[in-house]
Amino acid sequence: MKKLVLLLSLLLFSAAIDVATASQADDTSVTIGSKVAGAKPFISKVSLTVSNPAVLDRVKFSIAPRRGSVTRPVAATYTRAYLEAQGYATRGSNEIIVPVFGLYDGRTNAVTFTYFFADGSHKSASTTITTANYADPCEYQNVTVLKPRTRSKDLNYDFIMVATQCCADSPRVIDTDGVVRWVGTADFAHSVAGFFDNAAYLSDNGVVRIDLDGTVTRLIDLATLGARDLHHSMDRGKHGIILDINTEDWVESVNVEIDESGNILKKWVLGDIIRKAMIAGGDDPTPFVRNANGRYDFNAFEDWFHNNSTAYRKSDDSLIISSRENFVICIDYDTSAIKWILGDPTKQWYQYPSLRKYALTLAPGTHAPAGQHAVSVTADDQLLLFDNGQPSQNHQPYGQNRGFSALRRYAIDLKNRVATEVWTYVTDPPVKAGFRSSVYEDAPLNYLAHYDVGQQRIFGLSARGEKVFDYRFPGPGFRSLPVHWENLTFPPTEARLSNISARAQVNTGDAVSITGFIISGQTPKTVVVRGLGTSLQADGKPLPGRLLDPALQLRNRSGALLQQNDNYKASPNLAAIQQAGLAPHSDSEAAILATLQPGSYTAILRGSHGATGIGLAEVFDLNPGKGPEIANLSSRAFTSSGDNVLIGGVILEGNEPKRVLFRALGPELAKSGVDNALPDPALDLYNADGTQIATNDNWRAAGNAADIQSTGIAPRDEREAAILMRLPAGRYTFIARGSGGGSGIALVEAFRLD
Repeated sequence: MKKLVLLLSLLLFSAAIDVATASQADDTSVTIGSKVAGAKPFISKVSLTVSNPAVLDRVKFSIAPRRGSVTRPVAATYTRAYLEAQGYATRGSNEIIVPVFGLYDGRTNAVTFTYFFADGSHKSASTTITTANYADPCEYQNVTVLKPRTRSKDLNYDFIMVATQCCADSPRVIDTDGVVRWVGTADFAHSVAGFFDNAAYLSDNGVVRIDLDGTVTRLIDLATLGARDLHHSMDRGKHGIILDINTEDWVESVNVEIDESGNILKKWVLGDIIRKAMIAGGDDPTPFVRNANGRYDFNAFEDWFHNNSTAYRKSDDSLIISSRENFVICIDYDTSAIKWILGDPTKQWYQYPSLRKYALTLAPGTHAPAGQHAVSVTADDQLLLFDNGQPSQNHQPYGQNRGFSALRRYAIDLKNRVATEVWTYVTDPPVKAGFRSSVYEDAPLNYLAHYDVGQQRIFGLSARGEKVFDYRFPGPGFRSLPVHWENLTFPPTEARLSNISARAQVNTGDAVSITGFIISGQTPKTVVVRGLGTSLQADGKPLPGRLLDPALQLRNRSGALLQQNDNYKASPNLAAIQQAGLAPHSDSEAAILATLQPGSYTAILRGSHGATGIGLAEVFDLNPGKGPEIANLSSRAFTSSGDNVLIGGVILEGNEPKRVLFRALGPELAKSGVDNALPDPALDLYNADGTQIATNDNWRAAGNAADIQSTGIAPRDEREAAILMRLPAGRYTFIARGSGGGSGIALVEAFRLD
C-alpha cells in the first residue's frame, strides 16, 4: 500500500499556477483595511482597497487551522461579479468587502488572501483577524472527547453541520476537532435544517436561507407551502429541496419539493399514494392509513407513517422515503407509483397483501431496517440508513425491538427484487438510539454518524475503516451532515476535471501510450500536456524500468499533428510552461502548451529512437473553473502486473459532486483489430490516500449495472469492467489490469457525466 500511495502522489499532484512575471499582479496594489465583526464572532467583513479593480477577477481567503490540527483550512473564493451582486463591491469603486467566515472565536486567526487577476496572474497577502469569545447557549464547548481527531488525513471531510434546536443559534457547524466554527444567525431554534448552494437552510415558520456571511432571507412561509409546520429533514431532491411537512389533513406523511428560491416544484401525499395502492390490491386501508384528527404530537395515533427523511435516486428517477413506523418505500418521482418496500416483515404493513407484494426479498444474513432514519443514496447507488432498531408506536403488531442501533447499507437488485445488506456498523459497546440520529456517506466509504442518546454522539469513519474521531455533546440532536468548507466557490461550481493523467508501460507500434481527452464548451481552452519518464519515482527512488527519453505528439480528432516535443526546453512555449509551474524535472522529458478549440484530442507518448519503459502522460487545465473544460480521459497502453499496469488519474475540483464512469476495455479493442488486446480486463478505483474504494471485473456483475447501462456508454462485452460512482472533489486513480494475471493492450476511460 505504501508504494501505491507514493505512486498516487506522483501521478496526481495539483499544479499551482505561479506566474513570476504576471504584469497585472505586479502592477496592481491591494491593501487590507478594516475588519468589522459580523453577526457572530465566527464572521468578519474585511475591506480591501484595489488600485485597479477592473483587472481583479476573484479573491480567495484561507483560515489557518489551529496549531496541531490536521483539518484543512476553511477557504472560499469569490468572483468579482458575485461580490458586486451581493453589494460587497461597486463597479468602478476601489473598495471591496470580503466576508470571511469559519473563524475561531476568542483568538487571533491567521488569514491569507489570494488575489487572481484577469491575465491569469495572482499574488497573496497575510493578515490576522482577532475575534471575540462566543458564549454558547448550547454548551458545545463542553464536548466529551471519546476519541480525539487522529493525525490521519484519510477522512474526506473536515466540517460538520449539526441540526439541533437546543438554542436560537441553529444550525451550527463544527470541525472534526470538535470546535464550533459557525452558527446560524436567524435567531430561531429549530432542528429542521440542511445545507445547499453554499448556505444553511432552516425552518422558521417556513423556510429561511442563512448565507455564510450571516445574511438571512425568507424563502417561503407555511401558508404558501400548505403546511402547519415542518418536521425532521431537508433533503436534496431531483431539482431542489424536499421538505417533510404536516398539513391539516395529514400527520408526517407529506413531502414538498421547492427550488432554492422557495418556489414549489412538486408534492407527494403518502396517505393518498398508499391508500390508492391498498384499494387497488383489494385491501381496506382504513385500519392502516389515518387522516389527521387535530393532534400532531409525538404520541398522536394519527401518526401512522412518520416520515423522517427522503432521498432522490437518479438511476431510476425515484424517491426513497423513510416511514419510521413501517418501512422504507420507493416511489416513482413523476407518477408516485410504488416501486418497492424494504421493512420489518413482523410489522402490521406486511399483513396486507396489497403492500406485501412490493416487499423486497431479504438476502441471507440481511436485517430489515426497523424505525430507521436518514435514508440516503451512496456514491455507487446503494441505500444507506441509520437503523434505530425500534418497533412501531402506532401499529400492531409492533415488530422487532432490537437492543442496539446500527448503520446499515443495502444493495438493491431491482431485477430480482432482492435487498442485500452489504455493510453494517455497530458501536462497541452497542448503543441504542431512541429516535432521530443519522449516517451519511461523503466520499466513497467515508461516513459521518450521529447518535441521539439524550446527548449527541458524533463520530467519523474513514474509507480504511478507521474511527477518526468520536465526540459527545450535551443536549438532544437530530442529525449531522458532512459539509465541505475547504474549497468553496461563490457562486457554487459543479465538480469538473482539472487534471488527467495516465501511466503505463510504453512500448512500440500499437503498444505506445495513447491518451485521449475532450475539450467541451464553446470557447478555446489552454492546456499543458506533459510526457514524463526520467523523473518517475517510487518510494523516493527512481522507478525501475522508467522511460528515459520520452517524446510527445499532440493530434486532433482527424489525426493531424498539431505539435510535437522531445525535450521540453526546445518547446516554443518554454517560458509559458515554466511560468505555469509545469516544467518537467528532467531536460529529457517532453511538454507541450496549446490553446485548443472544443473537440477531441490525442496525446501520443513514445520513447525517442524506439526506447521503451514506464511513462506518464498528463493534461493540465491552466484555468480550471472557467469557460470550457476537460470532459473525459481515455488512455490505451500495454498492461500486465506490478509496476507495469495501466494507471489513469483524475483530479476533480468544485463544490457539487458529479457522477463519473470509469471503463476498462480489452475485447472491444480486439474486435477493432488491435493485436494483443487484453482478453479480460479488471478495474480498481482508489482515492488520494491509496484506499481502494471500488473494484470490478465484469461490468454486468456491478451492483449498479442497470445505472451503468442507462448511461448509454456501458461496455459492449460482458468481460469488460466499469465503475460508476458519484464523486466529490478530490484525486482519484483507476488501474486496469488483467483478470487472473493476464496481460495485453487495454483502454481505460473516465467520463464525467451529467
